[in-house]
Amino acid sequence: MKRAASKRAKRLRAFVRTGGLAAFAALALHANCSWAQPLTPRAYRLADSAYKAIAAGDLPRAEDYASKALRAQPSSLQLNLLMLDVYIREGKIDAADVQADALMKRYPNDGNVLAQHGFLQQKQQRYDLAADDFSAALVKGQWDDAQQRNLRLAWADSALMAHRPEQAAQALAPIEHDPDVAVQLRVAQLHLRNGDRKGALAAAQLAQANAVSDDDKKSAAALIEYAEQPEPDPRNEQAQKTLQRAYDLLRENKDSEALVEFQKGFALGGGNAGNYADAGYAAKRSGENDDAVKLFEASLDADDHEHAFDAQRRFGYRREVQQLERTWGFVLSLPYQVSAFSYQGTVSVLQPGIEAYWQPPKIGYRNGRILQFFVRGYGTAYDGSGNVTGLPTLQGSVGARYKPLVDQNLVLSAERLVRLGSLSQNDWLLRMGYSSEAGNDLRVTEPSWRAWQVYAEADYFLHQGRYILYSQLRYGHTWAVPAISDRLTVYPHVALIFDHDSKAQDRTAISVGPGVQFRFWFREHHYSAPASYADLTVQYHIPLTSAARARGLAAQLTLWY
Repeated sequence: MKRAASKRAKRLRAFVRTGGLAAFAALALHANCSWAQPLTPRAYRLADSAYKAIAAGDLPRAEDYASKALRAQPSSLQLNLLMLDVYIREGKIDAADVQADALMKRYPNDGNVLAQHGFLQQKQQRYDLAADDFSAALVKGQWDDAQQRNLRLAWADSALMAHRPEQAAQALAPIEHDPDVAVQLRVAQLHLRNGDRKGALAAAQLAQANAVSDDDKKSAAALIEYAEQPEPDPRNEQAQKTLQRAYDLLRENKDSEALVEFQKGFALGGGNAGNYADAGYAAKRSGENDDAVKLFEASLDADDHEHAFDAQRRFGYRREVQQLERTWGFVLSLPYQVSAFSYQGTVSVLQPGIEAYWQPPKIGYRNGRILQFFVRGYGTAYDGSGNVTGLPTLQGSVGARYKPLVDQNLVLSAERLVRLGSLSQNDWLLRMGYSSEAGNDLRVTEPSWRAWQVYAEADYFLHQGRYILYSQLRYGHTWAVPAISDRLTVYPHVALIFDHDSKAQDRTAISVGPGVQFRFWFREHHYSAPASYADLTVQYHIPLTSAARARGLAAQLTLWY
């Protein structure tokens, strides 16, 4: 029975990954759709070339034509959707997300935009959001019969995967008597989800009678086999009802109560890999970190038999375990900078530092809110200008930092600077930092991906009355290096760097330049994603201001453990 349920889930995911999106895109993006804004002759020619490139399977060429068409007529909704479709077909999900979010802001009530946004959410397994998008798209769009049918099938798939059988029934209601195999397979799955084996058997037999492809025949046969099995143990029926109550509570944002129902359902013998993962997130949001770790591990154990997750999704659950289990760490950095001065020759400085931090159990990590206490030491090991190095430059500090927001990487910290060397100082340092990024973690199913990071920080030294502002933006592309190790990546990028020091002779320094980062991930196990990495970053700074610190070569070796 579990094997049959797993097969049903796989069939749903297969539709989401392939047929659902492609079938709709072929209809919704056609150049003659009634909603399309008339295209200029140049935009029309470029768009036509993009469609032909898609048909020929040449997606890079299709992206080039679609991009040129959009530049020729940026206000065209049709061309914006064409660009989104190409990104999705190429697997450029980050770019597709940016494009889709921009369209949703500009056209929040457009059925075509809602539909494409839904397919993108569906592709990323965000089934709750996808179901909402499809439901709204059906109401707000003008669709022919084929388009409406595809939207209803996609809505039903997302609703079933999101454990919303009532929505799946609503999606299928107008077409449930259609004998088409695609419809009847979903009707059969819905009946099984609701415990109606008789209705499921009738729908599956109708699907089998109309099936043409081998896959459809196998799907119908599997559903028939499952529907003909003896009625399940009442205890298991109770388990499924209990799990459904848990999902009802999740939709009401009652995570703690949902977690209790999940645990009851598991105790009754119910639950699959997806159920355990959803319970893990409920435990995480409730601050029950130990329970969350156990549930994510149970999800991975169940998936070892069900094979319900792809490699990247398994990696995501392992990353959750790693973050929830972390209570301490240290960072060793070795930055080296060579700056060229026209009047002083070349100045080179090496300033190593080490930090150790402690993250208290339970209160240290609460659903993305992080509290850490740290000690730090750093100094100048080498200075090519002949300035003092070694022990006299040693500076210590002790402090705490807090990340108060769940979804935003804003960090507030306060630390006491402790004089260890004769040239260091005692002071209080207040710091506020913010960062955002995409593509910084491993993607175990992709050979390469776009990546960017932006970081901004404001520091204030209380006794000195000194403040420093610093920011850096990096944009590039990351490649895995499997020939050496599947945990090694290389990240060529362009960096823009800004800093302002209120006590410096040249207060503002701005530079731009190329860089490359090599990163090796390690310290992982079956349940946990890599907890540590070592990286080497080299950047060449081209000054945009006269400040000497904005020029030259900068290299940094970092061990984050």
